[in-house]
Amino acid sequence: MSFTTWISDPEIQLEDLRLRTKAQSYAFGRRVYTFQVDQHGYWLKFHQADSHPILEQAFLRELDFYQKFKGIKQNFLLPYAIISLSQIKSDVAIDQARQGLVSIDSPHFFILISASESLNRIKQKILSAFEALDSLHQAGWVHGDLKTEHFRLYGHSCRLIDFEQCFRIGQPMQSLDATPHYMAPELFQGAGKSIQSDLYALGIIVYEWLTQSRLKASTYHDWAVLHCQQLQIQLPIEFEVFLPLLNGLTQKHVKQRFNSVLAAKNSLNAIDLP
Repeated sequence: MSFTTWISDPEIQLEDLRLRTKAQSYAFGRRVYTFQVDQHGYWLKFHQADSHPILEQAFLRELDFYQKFKGIKQNFLLPYAIISLSQIKSDVAIDQARQGLVSIDSPHFFILISASESLNRIKQKILSAFEALDSLHQAGWVHGDLKTEHFRLYGHSCRLIDFEQCFRIGQPMQSLDATPHYMAPELFQGAGKSIQSDLYALGIIVYEWLTQSRLKASTYHDWAVLHCQQLQIQLPIEFEVFLPLLNGLTQKHVKQRFNSVLAAKNSLNAIDLP
């Protein structure tokens, strides 16, 4: 049974329903589940009413984002549907007056690099991530919260998830949460998110992928010092051909950083691989 077929069922039977919400988010009213239909995996995400107003608004913002693309094919989105929770028949406590987001489950895009992975294959993978982000930007949106786990593999392409902090280019919101791990230096200094802060976050993601490591800091202040002062991009010898790309993505000063995905793609395509 296809996704478009079963999702229209007025009484959806969810198999192997499992809670995936982190403890703190759960306490604030967020609910994220995985489940199966005909042995295919899916995610269900919703927010309990009258729990945490900021998180609730963030989820409603994401629903509104998805609604805007309803019926319009976008190559940066996973297949999805917005459903009435009253459709779901389950023992799980669900506020049936609410709406939920259902999307196809998919693996992480940036996975372990195998020893046999060619430089050209790595280049193509980075290009695929660029294509997804560029499609979002070309549609007029800044993601605002890029993390490694927000890049997913669907078929042979990269897709993006989690649009709670997404906003229209040129119309930034006054208050947006950010993850210090991926924050551009200017965000620590009070500047608003932008295409270039998305690019910085993606630069950190690609850097950690190529080095198979994770940046570490204990506090918000430590993250600020790391991103604003201490970060030095160093790659394994076999990946040093990607240094110009990483340097362009992670420049501390906005004016020196790539100003578009196109600029980053041009840098990547200029690499002469053996």
